[in-house]
Amino acid sequence: MTKTEFNVNDILENYKRRDEERREFIIHEGYRAIEEIIKEVNQRGSLNEADIYYGTPRPQLSFSDVELGYMLTSMMEYATNHVGNPADEKCELENKLAYFKYKDEIVQIFEVYGQGTDSWFLKPSDDTVYKLNNTAYGVYLNQFDDFINYTKNKDNESKKVSYSTTILNDITGGYTVGRGSK
Repeated sequence: MTKTEFNVNDILENYKRRDEERREFIIHEGYRAIEEIIKEVNQRGSLNEADIYYGTPRPQLSFSDVELGYMLTSMMEYATNHVGNPADEKCELENKLAYFKYKDEIVQIFEVYGQGTDSWFLKPSDDTVYKLNNTAYGVYLNQFDDFINYTKNKDNESKKVSYSTTILNDITGGYTVGRGSK
């Protein structure tokens, strides 16, 4: 029987690296990406990662399915944490929605939970756009510029924390010292 080593530091570093890649993509390519997403959604009606491989016709995007996933996940997390999420009552599966406005366009994110999670960008109905612009339902409308600025601020905070963590690790030799430790 072989012994498998489990290195927590490697897992944490890998997670940190992916999180940095996600933030870097959003900060530096987010505006271009949302313009391409909106263009594709207006043409196709919806867009998700599978469309990049299996879509007919294929979407004309300058970024990968992984980067599209970064946008979907990050924008949904932002909406959940800042305004909450309504649900589509017509859908039989558990779900949540998010709405983002960029310039004069509104894009919707639909996330469904079943035997896994799937999410995609979609063009909201005219009725939904009316409700977002003219009723209290508009509380769910996020500004894309606010999302980008939030991501930039999180990136700056992360760099400060990383620097502090590096200093702490240098001082403690990598050991975490908690309360009551001897």
